[in-house]
Amino acid sequence: MANGKSGIVFFGTSEICIPFLELLKSEFDIRLIITQPDSFGGRKKKIIEPAVKKYAAGNRIKFIQPKKLNRETASIIEGTNPTIGVVISYGKFIPGKIFRIPEFNTINVHFSLLPELRGAAPYQRAIESGLELTGISIFEICKEMDAGDIWSKKECRILPEDTSKSLSERMAAQGSVFLVETLKEIISGELSKNPQDHSSATYAKAISKNEGMIDWERDSAEIFNKFRSFFPWPGISFLSWDKKITIKNMKISDEKGAGEPGSIISITKKSMKVACGNNDIIEIFSILPQGKKEMSPYIYSLGNKFENRLK
Repeated sequence: MANGKSGIVFFGTSEICIPFLELLKSEFDIRLIITQPDSFGGRKKKIIEPAVKKYAAGNRIKFIQPKKLNRETASIIEGTNPTIGVVISYGKFIPGKIFRIPEFNTINVHFSLLPELRGAAPYQRAIESGLELTGISIFEICKEMDAGDIWSKKECRILPEDTSKSLSERMAAQGSVFLVETLKEIISGELSKNPQDHSSATYAKAISKNEGMIDWERDSAEIFNKFRSFFPWPGISFLSWDKKITIKNMKISDEKGAGEPGSIISITKKSMKVACGNNDIIEIFSILPQGKKEMSPYIYSLGNKFENRLK
């Protein structure tokens, strides 16, 4: 142990890892960070560096970005003599030859109450489904996705106004403390793990861009939950005259509709009201037309006529 601290090898990629890394760094010796390779994106195909890579570089922590977790990766990990491995939002399958290297194997922090919502988008799908309760599960990695024995769980309420952004931020803040407590108990031998009930497993598939188009036949609660779930990415959108328009701010209206789903009920300086399924209405306050800046539906309507029935 360096400075009397247990050694961690950390696997992670996205922004949600940063609060965890901050607390881990103060309590443990992070000997190696493994993150995804840089990618290319945007209109100018610029290099996109993972948030975890930026953190590692900024804090002078050794990191690697292997395309494959192979023998070379295993050798590098073995050279750090880690006490335990920690995985958070890494985005790649970790083989047994890797996750068994640390003394206490490798654990994963998953953002649901396993075995519920195994998979790539657990808290997003929880919001989309209208759930009021989710949580954080810390489990030991095995060969099957999110199916390993559970070390500990912590419940987390989903507030009515929560988006994926606000929920993930709150879960990261709570989860980082919970992770440190759990790690200390695992290493000290104070904690026992328990198998999951695989017969109760549900799945949260990864979110894709093409899921963001609104189905106006759905009721207002379903549309609003999708808006919350898909904020900030990929957002929910509709078509008017074949132009894609993304909704940036909306709510469920207390009024009931009098029109076919997708038809515009009214446009005022405050908002645009649109009929949807179950005779419901949603109220839209801000939109992002493709290729333009964010604006109100009213401002957009001054120079661009909306189609009578949105698609």
